[in-house]
Amino acid sequence: MTVTYPEVFRLLAFLPLIILVLVLNYRAGCKETTRLIGSLHENTVRNLFLIKSFFGGLSFVAFYVLLLAALAGFSWGLTTVREDRSGLDVVFAVDVSLSMLVEDAQPSRLARSGDLMRAVVQDLDGARFGVVAFTGSATRLLPLTEDNAAIESTLNVIGPELLSTPGTDLERALTTALASFPADSDRHRAVVVFSDGEAHSGDESGPAREAAERGIGVFTVTVGSPEGGPVPLLDGSRALDRDGNLVHSRAEPARMRRIAEIAGGVHLDASEAGVFSRLPDALSEFEGRRDSEGFRTVPVERYRFFLGWALVMLAVHVLIRSLRWRRWF
Repeated sequence: MTVTYPEVFRLLAFLPLIILVLVLNYRAGCKETTRLIGSLHENTVRNLFLIKSFFGGLSFVAFYVLLLAALAGFSWGLTTVREDRSGLDVVFAVDVSLSMLVEDAQPSRLARSGDLMRAVVQDLDGARFGVVAFTGSATRLLPLTEDNAAIESTLNVIGPELLSTPGTDLERALTTALASFPADSDRHRAVVVFSDGEAHSGDESGPAREAAERGIGVFTVTVGSPEGGPVPLLDGSRALDRDGNLVHSRAEPARMRRIAEIAGGVHLDASEAGVFSRLPDALSEFEGRRDSEGFRTVPVERYRFFLGWALVMLAVHVLIRSLRWRRWF
């Protein structure tokens, strides 16, 4: 299961406010109805009004949640469509954890990654690029675009201060990157992961296999050396462990290589000679491929399911609100 726009669920923060408004409306309506009808039927009024308010409020809350689910773009299951790709979409998944500030790659792991991304953007004319940043969590910074100015602006602000979640989760990075591609895209799709490979959580093999099934190329770039170096902090000092010793970060290319192997992609070392031409060349070669069978698998979008039920809940809410109470008294 993938979610194309997980940021939509931030709107769930308004749910307590909606419930509060419904409760206040219930209290005000109950008092007004009792005043109009009189105290003779007060208990009956309260019970009936409570039932009406409860189911009316419940249906509205269900409508709101289901509508958000529809907007979030849930997809699960795969379907086969005819293959006819042209053009290239590339999503950069960039590790922005503090270990990427280590200077065993010049000028730093993160800066080296930025230079490589700029080289790819410069060499691949007509391609669209998106950017995902990740640490222990992942977020999409830039949707797919051909606007080089927007891409450059995004690359200029990438850094550890973007995400506060500690650690590195390559599974979340890949999952978020895969969700960045439109389900109905007829373009070649590739993910390029930049990281030192020091993953502290997650199992990246799952999304790597999903990428292979969907025909999405995964290119991994290990940034840093096995010898590593001390981890800088944002204030310029060095990270220390509980015993007061310097925290060292060492690149783990084996993990990055394994991701590429599972996905059927390519692994590169950011420190090797010619990497600034090898990465764009590998992506260009990938773009030139065609599915020999003429078909590909894509996730099945499920927004219609949630939207349909959302409309049902809205209709139920309107029906409950429009019921006349005259026959009860």
